[in-house]
Amino acid sequence: MTANVAADPADEAPPAPVATSAAIAASPLAQWLVGSWSAEANCSSDFIAHYNADGTLQYGEDSGSWTLTGDQVTETVTERFSMESDTPEKLTKPETRTYKVVRIDDGHGTIQFEGRKVAIQRC
Repeated sequence: MTANVAADPADEAPPAPVATSAAIAASPLAQWLVGSWSAEANCSSDFIAHYNADGTLQYGEDSGSWTLTGDQVTETVTERFSMESDTPEKLTKPETRTYKVVRIDDGHGTIQFEGRKVAIQRC
């Protein structure tokens, strides 16, 4: 007779949060955020944030992933392009930043980061 032994939950690492297409589809705010955004007066800047429906992110020289919890966006940067290379450099330690996003209308919103409120516009 074999005894059933339950796995110790401490032996299993919790899964990393991921913004899946299904999770984004379930959130009206996440659906609104998918696309390209600028905090500049126009969209001709090199620093346009591209939030993709699969949870990936491209922002200037940074790339990685994004998640949304309530109105809090967390970006996790895992790669960075540099002027010295044609390929992105994998960061040894991912960088994360979290900020509040507020929808104003279909093409405008604000982000609140480190005590600053910044207007954003869809590109």
